[in-house]
Amino acid sequence: MKIDPNKITFAIPSKGRMENLTREFLKESGFKVYRKNRDYIGTIPNFPEIQVIFQNQTDIIRGVENGSLDLGIAGYDLLNEQVGADKSNVVIIHRNLEFGRCNLEIAIPESWEENSTIELLKNRKNLRIATKFPNISAKFLANYNYQCQMVPAKGALEVYPALDYCDIIIDLVSTGETLSANRLKQIEGGKILQSQAIFIGNRTTLRKKANLEIARNFLEYFEAHLRGKRYVQLFANMKEADPIILKERLFKMPELNGLQGPTIAPVYTKDGELWNSIHIIVKRKRLHSVIRALRSIGGSGVVVSPTKYIFDEEPECYKQLITNLQGEDKN
Repeated sequence: MKIDPNKITFAIPSKGRMENLTREFLKESGFKVYRKNRDYIGTIPNFPEIQVIFQNQTDIIRGVENGSLDLGIAGYDLLNEQVGADKSNVVIIHRNLEFGRCNLEIAIPESWEENSTIELLKNRKNLRIATKFPNISAKFLANYNYQCQMVPAKGALEVYPALDYCDIIIDLVSTGETLSANRLKQIEGGKILQSQAIFIGNRTTLRKKANLEIARNFLEYFEAHLRGKRYVQLFANMKEADPIILKERLFKMPELNGLQGPTIAPVYTKDGELWNSIHIIVKRKRLHSVIRALRSIGGSGVVVSPTKYIFDEEPECYKQLITNLQGEDKN
């Protein structure tokens, strides 16, 4: 299969953890990607106008920047390292996809007891620092007037200090377990950048109607999926025949207000007694307090279900994208 110049190109990571996380996120958002064997081109069946391109993240950012790719998903850390502050050709369409989270941090040998903060680290002169992010690192360290030497690095950096290739490292950290296993530690004030997966596009091609519409479709479902993960839908039977009284009881408890308000419907019991049922959308993290509140006003038979998507009228990030593109047109 060859790249079709008439189709919109959407690039995603081609291997490893980021490929798996990206494909899972797209699937949960309604965009299941099909890839034959290890072909570098894939498809999304419901969107025949899109060709999915599998590439490493560095090439994704480079391709979106030069316009050979229209859209892509990559790490915020790599975008900052490659493009820096001047992102004129790259538009961040969505900056919080909530996967691939990590921090770019300074890590030092555990034996350096006297250097547990970024300020105290200045006491060591001519530091050799190994990192795959020399641009971001140099900019950060310039704020502290460090005397240091950047050591080009590939592969696993955690072993570099033990082999005396460098004194300290600056690397991506998720849990810190790998650092501990290699007798390294994070330092106070040493967090340089917080990163996660982002959705990006080429500024010029986004001005094409078809490309902008595809970007909007992605945003609609990305946002609806991300919002849906934070909520659950709750059904309950309420021992109250009058829906007006029930509504007033529910509104007195902020946990039971739902997104706009509860849906109330009659329940006809076997013994002829009239109850009402309610349906509300509540924050997942507040579920325990919601159930307690329901029971306090006569709720029973509570059923909780996940929410797949919650759609807004229009995603806020799409409005920001339009403003961004229009702002460039005026200049």
